[in-house]
Amino acid sequence: TGSGTGSGTGSGTGSGTGAVMGSGMGSVLSADSVLPRYLMLAGALTAADLLTKTLATVWLRDGRFVELTDRFGFTLLYNTAGAGGTTTVGPHAWLVNVLLTVLALLLVAWVVQPLAAVHRGAILALACVSGGAMGNLLSMLLGPPGVCDFLAVTLPSDVTIVMNGADLELWTGALLLAPVVRHLFRTLRLQRTQAALAN
Repeated sequence: TGSGTGSGTGSGTGSGTGAVMGSGMGSVLSADSVLPRYLMLAGALTAADLLTKTLATVWLRDGRFVELTDRFGFTLLYNTAGAGGTTTVGPHAWLVNVLLTVLALLLVAWVVQPLAAVHRGAILALACVSGGAMGNLLSMLLGPPGVCDFLAVTLPSDVTIVMNGADLELWTGALLLAPVVRHLFRTLRLQRTQAALAN
């Protein structure tokens, strides 16, 4: 699941059936292949999240806690709060979460190809974000009240947080986006410098 994070100074701008130069490993990626690859990865991650939630619901439905280490285990609860389980907006929490998730998915689908033209790693990063968002969205729409959380992690401060696979996908996507954003700003800075020298 690793993605190339090496950076270069050039960026492709091909469109249509042209080629996109990804910065990861200096490979050429067809512009027409970006969206299918993104959708395939996002779909696979969504399916993996829903599968693990189904297994956890069956395995942990008696309310037990399965301890693997002092800091990690499995338990089942349903998160009815806002994003990350930390905020609420009263009785409208469900509707707000659904609307924000749909808007985020549309935004990601809109930017995946331009970002992939700058850095090939954007495909995997945004697929992780979309897979996690879609997994939790479907859980909100189709499941019981709340989203199934089952991965219990006890922090050094002895605070225990419970999450699911979709949450891990979202955080992974955010981390993978860091080199993409860094390379994007570096490319924009280089373009401005070249434009200034040309003038």
